[in-house]
Amino acid sequence: MEDDRLRSAVDLVRRIRHDANNPLTAALGHVQLLLENPTLQDPEAREDLRVVERELLRLGDILKQLGEVSKP
Repeated sequence: MEDDRLRSAVDLVRRIRHDANNPLTAALGHVQLLLENPTLQDPEAREDLRVVERELLRLGDILKQLGEVSKP
Protein backbone atom coordinates (compact mmCIF):
# COMPACT_ATOMS: atom_id res chain seq x y z
CA MET A 1 0.00 0.00 0.00
CA GLU A 2 2.82 2.39 0.88
CA ASP A 3 4.52 1.70 -2.47
CA ASP A 4 1.29 2.58 -4.29
CA ARG A 5 1.03 5.87 -2.43
CA LEU A 6 4.65 6.67 -3.18
CA ARG A 7 4.16 5.88 -6.87
CA SER A 8 1.04 8.05 -6.90
CA ALA A 9 2.91 10.92 -5.28
CA VAL A 10 5.78 10.62 -7.79
CA ASP A 11 3.30 10.56 -10.68
CA LEU A 12 1.61 13.66 -9.30
CA VAL A 13 4.95 15.48 -9.02
CA ARG A 14 5.77 14.54 -12.62
CA ARG A 15 2.42 15.81 -13.90
CA ILE A 16 2.69 19.06 -11.95
CA ARG A 17 6.23 19.60 -13.19
CA HIS A 18 5.25 18.97 -16.80
CA ASP A 19 2.09 21.06 -16.65
CA ALA A 20 3.83 23.98 -14.92
CA ASN A 21 6.83 23.96 -17.25
CA ASN A 22 4.81 24.81 -20.38
CA PRO A 23 3.36 28.15 -19.21
CA LEU A 24 6.62 28.94 -17.43
CA THR A 25 8.57 28.58 -20.67
CA ALA A 26 6.08 30.76 -22.55
CA ALA A 27 6.11 33.49 -19.89
CA LEU A 28 9.89 33.50 -19.67
CA GLY A 29 10.17 33.75 -23.44
CA HIS A 30 7.84 36.74 -23.56
CA VAL A 31 9.68 38.54 -20.78
CA GLN A 32 13.02 37.95 -22.49
CA LEU A 33 11.65 39.25 -25.80
CA LEU A 34 10.43 42.38 -24.05
CA LEU A 35 13.84 42.90 -22.48
CA GLU A 36 15.45 42.66 -25.93
CA ASN A 37 13.07 45.26 -27.36
CA PRO A 38 15.09 48.44 -27.97
CA THR A 39 11.97 50.62 -27.81
CA LEU A 40 11.47 49.75 -24.14
CA GLN A 41 13.39 52.64 -22.62
CA ASP A 42 11.71 53.02 -19.21
CA PRO A 43 14.33 51.91 -16.65
CA GLU A 44 11.70 51.08 -14.05
CA ALA A 45 9.79 48.87 -16.49
CA ARG A 46 13.03 47.13 -17.51
CA GLU A 47 13.94 46.48 -13.88
CA ASP A 48 10.45 45.12 -13.21
CA LEU A 49 10.87 42.76 -16.15
CA ARG A 50 14.27 41.66 -14.83
CA VAL A 51 12.64 40.83 -11.50
CA VAL A 52 9.98 38.78 -13.28
CA GLU A 53 12.66 37.05 -15.35
CA ARG A 54 14.70 36.21 -12.23
CA GLU A 55 11.67 34.77 -10.45
CA LEU A 56 10.63 32.72 -13.48
CA LEU A 57 14.16 31.31 -13.71
CA ARG A 58 13.98 30.51 -10.01
CA LEU A 59 10.70 28.69 -10.56
CA GLY A 60 12.33 26.76 -13.40
CA ASP A 61 15.09 25.67 -11.03
CA ILE A 62 12.50 24.49 -8.52
CA LEU A 63 10.77 22.47 -11.25
CA LYS A 64 14.10 20.91 -12.21
CA GLN A 65 14.63 19.90 -8.58
CA LEU A 66 11.18 18.31 -8.57
CA GLY A 67 12.26 16.34 -11.62
CA GLU A 68 15.23 15.00 -9.72
CA VAL A 69 13.06 13.98 -6.79
CA SER A 70 10.59 12.17 -9.04
CA LYS A 71 13.18 10.00 -10.82
CA PRO A 72 12.86 6.35 -9.86
